[in-house]
Amino acid sequence: MNNTLRVIYLSCILQMKQSFSRSTFRFCVAVQPILYGFITYIIFKNSAQSNFITFVILGTGLLSLWSTICFSSAGDINRERMMGTLQLIISVPARFEIIMLGKIIGNTLLGILSILITFVFVKIAFSVQVAVSHPVAFLLTFLLSIIGFMAVAMLLAVIFTISRKSAILMNCMEYPIFILCGILFPLDMLPVWLKPLSYILVPTWSAKLLRQCVLGIENTGAFGNELMIMLILTVLYFVLSVYLFRIIDKKVRIKATLEVY
Repeated sequence: MNNTLRVIYLSCILQMKQSFSRSTFRFCVAVQPILYGFITYIIFKNSAQSNFITFVILGTGLLSLWSTICFSSAGDINRERMMGTLQLIISVPARFEIIMLGKIIGNTLLGILSILITFVFVKIAFSVQVAVSHPVAFLLTFLLSIIGFMAVAMLLAVIFTISRKSAILMNCMEYPIFILCGILFPLDMLPVWLKPLSYILVPTWSAKLLRQCVLGIENTGAFGNELMIMLILTVLYFVLSVYLFRIIDKKVRIKATLEVY
Protein backbone atom coordinates (compact mmCIF):
# COMPACT_ATOMS: atom_id res chain seq x y z
CA MET A 1 0.00 0.00 0.00
CA ASN A 2 2.78 2.40 0.92
CA ASN A 3 4.63 1.58 -2.29
CA THR A 4 1.47 2.23 -4.32
CA LEU A 5 0.91 5.60 -2.69
CA ARG A 6 4.57 6.46 -3.22
CA VAL A 7 4.31 5.62 -6.92
CA ILE A 8 1.17 7.77 -7.25
CA TYR A 9 2.80 10.66 -5.38
CA LEU A 10 6.05 10.59 -7.34
CA SER A 11 4.23 10.21 -10.66
CA CYS A 12 1.98 13.13 -9.72
CA ILE A 13 4.85 15.45 -8.77
CA LEU A 14 6.92 14.54 -11.83
CA GLN A 15 3.91 14.98 -14.11
CA MET A 16 3.12 18.42 -12.71
CA LYS A 17 6.69 19.54 -13.32
CA GLN A 18 6.77 18.14 -16.84
CA SER A 19 3.32 19.46 -17.77
CA PHE A 20 3.90 22.96 -16.50
CA SER A 21 7.21 23.12 -18.37
CA ARG A 22 5.33 22.88 -21.67
CA SER A 23 4.05 26.12 -23.16
CA THR A 24 0.96 24.43 -24.66
CA PHE A 25 -0.13 23.12 -21.28
CA ARG A 26 0.45 26.52 -19.65
CA PHE A 27 -1.72 28.04 -22.36
CA CYS A 28 -4.51 25.52 -21.69
CA VAL A 29 -4.40 26.21 -17.96
CA ALA A 30 -3.84 29.97 -17.83
CA VAL A 31 -4.87 31.59 -21.12
CA GLN A 32 -7.56 29.33 -22.53
CA PRO A 33 -9.96 29.84 -19.56
CA ILE A 34 -9.82 33.60 -20.10
CA LEU A 35 -10.58 33.24 -23.81
CA TYR A 36 -13.39 30.76 -23.14
CA GLY A 37 -14.81 32.98 -20.40
CA PHE A 38 -14.84 36.06 -22.61
CA ILE A 39 -16.36 34.30 -25.61
CA THR A 40 -18.99 32.52 -23.53
CA TYR A 41 -20.00 35.72 -21.77
CA ILE A 42 -20.45 37.52 -25.11
CA ILE A 43 -22.53 34.63 -26.44
CA PHE A 44 -24.88 34.55 -23.44
CA LYS A 45 -24.89 38.28 -22.69
CA ASN A 46 -28.02 39.11 -24.69
CA SER A 47 -29.64 35.70 -24.52
CA ALA A 48 -32.96 34.88 -22.91
CA GLN A 49 -31.28 32.33 -20.67
CA SER A 50 -31.91 33.20 -17.04
CA ASN A 51 -28.93 33.11 -14.68
CA PHE A 52 -26.67 32.75 -17.68
CA ILE A 53 -23.65 33.62 -15.56
CA THR A 54 -23.73 30.08 -14.14
CA PHE A 55 -23.29 28.75 -17.67
CA VAL A 56 -20.41 31.17 -18.17
CA ILE A 57 -18.46 30.40 -15.00
CA LEU A 58 -19.31 26.74 -14.43
CA GLY A 59 -19.44 25.92 -18.13
CA THR A 60 -16.16 27.60 -18.92
CA GLY A 61 -14.49 26.12 -15.85
CA LEU A 62 -15.57 22.57 -16.65
CA LEU A 63 -14.76 23.10 -20.31
CA SER A 64 -11.21 24.20 -19.46
CA LEU A 65 -10.77 21.34 -17.00
CA TRP A 66 -11.97 18.83 -19.61
CA SER A 67 -9.59 20.26 -22.21
CA THR A 68 -6.69 19.95 -19.79
CA ILE A 69 -7.52 16.36 -18.88
CA CYS A 70 -8.33 15.31 -22.45
CA PHE A 71 -5.15 16.78 -23.89
CA SER A 72 -2.99 15.47 -21.06
CA SER A 73 -4.40 11.94 -21.22
CA ALA A 74 -3.77 11.73 -24.95
CA GLY A 75 -0.65 13.86 -25.02
CA ASP A 76 1.14 11.99 -22.26
CA ILE A 77 0.60 8.59 -23.86
CA ASN A 78 1.64 9.88 -27.27
CA ARG A 79 4.65 11.70 -25.82
CA GLU A 80 5.86 8.61 -23.97
CA ARG A 81 5.47 6.56 -27.15
CA MET A 82 7.40 9.07 -29.28
CA MET A 83 10.22 9.22 -26.71
CA GLY A 84 10.39 5.44 -26.55
CA THR A 85 9.59 5.32 -22.85
CA LEU A 86 6.03 3.95 -22.97
CA GLN A 87 7.21 0.33 -23.12
CA LEU A 88 9.62 1.04 -20.27
CA ILE A 89 6.84 2.43 -18.07
CA ILE A 90 4.71 -0.65 -18.68
CA SER A 91 7.59 -3.03 -17.97
CA VAL A 92 8.56 -1.56 -14.57
CA PRO A 93 7.42 -3.35 -11.36
CA ALA A 94 4.79 -0.67 -10.59
CA ARG A 95 1.53 -1.26 -12.44
CA PHE A 96 0.92 0.91 -15.46
CA GLU A 97 -2.54 2.04 -14.29
CA ILE A 98 -1.06 3.22 -10.98
CA ILE A 99 1.54 5.33 -12.79
CA MET A 100 -1.14 6.76 -15.10
CA LEU A 101 -3.36 7.56 -12.11
CA GLY A 102 -0.53 9.62 -10.62
CA LYS A 103 -0.06 11.44 -13.93
CA ILE A 104 -3.77 12.17 -14.21
CA ILE A 105 -3.94 13.44 -10.62
CA GLY A 106 -1.06 15.80 -11.35
CA ASN A 107 -2.68 17.21 -14.48
CA THR A 108 -6.05 17.45 -12.75
CA LEU A 109 -4.59 19.49 -9.89
CA LEU A 110 -3.13 21.89 -12.44
CA GLY A 111 -6.42 21.86 -14.33
CA ILE A 112 -8.29 23.05 -11.24
CA LEU A 113 -6.32 26.28 -11.60
CA SER A 114 -8.20 26.91 -14.84
CA ILE A 115 -11.50 26.92 -12.93
CA LEU A 116 -10.15 29.45 -10.43
CA ILE A 117 -8.79 31.61 -13.24
CA THR A 118 -12.18 31.51 -14.98
CA PHE A 119 -14.01 32.58 -11.83
CA VAL A 120 -11.62 35.44 -11.07
CA PHE A 121 -11.59 36.69 -14.67
CA VAL A 122 -15.37 36.69 -15.15
CA LYS A 123 -16.00 38.25 -11.75
CA ILE A 124 -13.47 41.06 -12.23
CA ALA A 125 -13.86 41.66 -15.98
CA PHE A 126 -17.66 41.73 -16.03
CA SER A 127 -18.38 42.80 -12.43
CA VAL A 128 -20.78 39.94 -11.76
CA GLN A 129 -21.95 38.63 -8.43
CA VAL A 130 -22.01 34.90 -7.90
CA ALA A 131 -23.74 33.39 -4.88
CA VAL A 132 -23.78 29.66 -4.18
CA SER A 133 -27.12 28.63 -2.71
CA HIS A 134 -25.80 25.39 -1.23
CA PRO A 135 -22.05 25.71 -0.53
CA VAL A 136 -21.65 22.36 1.27
CA ALA A 137 -23.43 20.46 -1.49
CA PHE A 138 -21.40 22.42 -4.04
CA LEU A 139 -18.08 21.40 -2.46
CA LEU A 140 -19.15 17.75 -2.25
CA THR A 141 -20.38 17.74 -5.84
CA PHE A 142 -17.26 19.52 -7.05
CA LEU A 143 -15.02 16.95 -5.33
CA LEU A 144 -16.97 14.06 -6.84
CA SER A 145 -16.87 15.81 -10.21
CA ILE A 146 -13.09 16.02 -10.09
CA ILE A 147 -12.88 12.32 -9.28
CA GLY A 148 -15.35 11.62 -12.10
CA PHE A 149 -13.27 13.57 -14.60
CA MET A 150 -10.23 11.57 -13.49
CA ALA A 151 -12.16 8.35 -14.11
CA VAL A 152 -12.93 9.55 -17.64
CA ALA A 153 -9.25 10.39 -18.12
CA MET A 154 -8.24 6.88 -17.03
CA LEU A 155 -10.61 5.38 -19.57
CA LEU A 156 -9.27 7.67 -22.28
CA ALA A 157 -5.71 6.71 -21.36
CA VAL A 158 -6.57 3.07 -22.08
CA ILE A 159 -7.97 3.97 -25.50
CA PHE A 160 -4.99 6.15 -26.36
CA THR A 161 -2.53 3.47 -25.25
CA ILE A 162 -3.71 0.99 -27.87
CA SER A 163 -4.08 3.58 -30.62
CA ARG A 164 -1.31 5.27 -32.56
CA LYS A 165 -3.78 7.98 -33.63
CA SER A 166 -4.11 9.47 -30.13
CA ALA A 167 -3.60 13.04 -31.31
CA ILE A 168 -6.44 12.74 -33.82
CA LEU A 169 -8.71 11.07 -31.27
CA MET A 170 -7.88 13.77 -28.76
CA ASN A 171 -8.97 16.58 -31.08
CA CYS A 172 -12.06 14.69 -32.23
CA MET A 173 -13.26 13.94 -28.70
CA GLU A 174 -12.87 17.36 -27.10
CA TYR A 175 -15.72 19.37 -28.62
CA PRO A 176 -18.36 16.60 -28.88
CA ILE A 177 -18.16 16.23 -25.10
CA PHE A 178 -18.94 19.95 -24.68
CA ILE A 179 -22.07 19.44 -26.74
CA LEU A 180 -23.21 16.05 -25.42
CA CYS A 181 -22.77 16.96 -21.76
CA GLY A 182 -24.60 20.29 -21.90
CA ILE A 183 -21.66 22.07 -20.35
CA LEU A 184 -22.43 25.38 -22.07
CA PHE A 185 -26.15 25.02 -22.77
CA PRO A 186 -29.15 23.02 -21.49
CA LEU A 187 -29.50 19.40 -22.56
CA ASP A 188 -33.04 20.19 -23.68
CA MET A 189 -31.53 21.69 -26.82
CA LEU A 190 -30.14 18.31 -27.89
CA PRO A 191 -32.08 15.92 -30.15
CA VAL A 192 -33.99 13.27 -28.25
CA TRP A 193 -31.95 10.43 -29.77
CA LEU A 194 -28.71 11.93 -28.43
CA LYS A 195 -29.80 12.32 -24.81
CA PRO A 196 -29.25 8.66 -23.77
CA LEU A 197 -25.61 9.04 -24.80
CA SER A 198 -25.35 12.18 -22.68
CA TYR A 199 -26.63 10.42 -19.59
CA ILE A 200 -23.83 7.84 -19.54
CA LEU A 201 -21.17 10.58 -19.39
CA VAL A 202 -19.99 11.83 -16.00
CA PRO A 203 -19.53 15.49 -17.10
CA THR A 204 -23.26 15.65 -17.91
CA TRP A 205 -24.26 14.98 -14.32
CA SER A 206 -21.42 17.12 -12.99
CA ALA A 207 -22.55 20.20 -14.91
CA LYS A 208 -26.21 19.61 -14.01
CA LEU A 209 -25.58 19.10 -10.28
CA LEU A 210 -23.17 22.02 -9.91
CA ARG A 211 -25.71 24.37 -11.48
CA GLN A 212 -28.34 23.17 -9.03
CA CYS A 213 -25.97 23.86 -6.13
CA VAL A 214 -25.49 27.41 -7.37
CA LEU A 215 -29.07 28.23 -8.39
CA GLY A 216 -30.86 26.25 -5.70
CA ILE A 217 -31.85 22.62 -5.18
CA GLU A 218 -35.59 22.34 -5.73
CA ASN A 219 -35.88 18.61 -5.05
CA THR A 220 -33.34 17.17 -2.60
CA GLY A 221 -34.45 13.61 -3.36
CA ALA A 222 -33.86 14.00 -7.08
CA PHE A 223 -30.55 15.73 -6.38
CA GLY A 224 -29.42 12.82 -4.22
CA ASN A 225 -30.42 10.32 -6.89
CA GLU A 226 -28.52 12.20 -9.58
CA LEU A 227 -25.49 12.46 -7.31
CA MET A 228 -25.67 8.68 -6.81
CA ILE A 229 -25.85 8.14 -10.57
CA MET A 230 -22.70 10.21 -11.06
CA LEU A 231 -20.95 8.26 -8.30
CA ILE A 232 -21.96 4.91 -9.84
CA LEU A 233 -20.75 6.00 -13.28
CA THR A 234 -17.45 7.11 -11.77
CA VAL A 235 -16.93 3.74 -10.09
CA LEU A 236 -17.86 1.92 -13.31
CA TYR A 237 -15.39 4.03 -15.29
CA PHE A 238 -12.58 3.23 -12.85
CA VAL A 239 -13.41 -0.50 -12.76
CA LEU A 240 -13.63 -0.68 -16.55
CA SER A 241 -10.37 1.22 -17.03
CA VAL A 242 -8.49 -1.06 -14.59
CA TYR A 243 -9.93 -4.13 -16.32
CA LEU A 244 -8.89 -2.84 -19.75
CA PHE A 245 -5.44 -1.87 -18.46
CA ARG A 246 -4.94 -5.46 -17.28
CA ILE A 247 -5.97 -6.83 -20.69
CA ILE A 248 -3.72 -4.39 -22.55
CA ASP A 249 -0.82 -5.17 -20.23
CA LYS A 250 -0.98 -8.85 -21.16
CA LYS A 251 -1.39 -8.23 -24.89
CA VAL A 252 1.42 -5.68 -25.28
CA ARG A 253 3.84 -7.92 -23.39
CA ILE A 254 3.09 -10.70 -25.89
CA LYS A 255 2.94 -8.67 -29.09
CA ALA A 256 5.31 -5.79 -28.17
CA THR A 257 3.26 -3.22 -30.05
CA LEU A 258 3.90 -0.01 -28.12
CA GLU A 259 6.61 1.44 -30.31
CA VAL A 260 6.02 4.29 -32.76
CA TYR A 261 5.96 1.94 -35.77
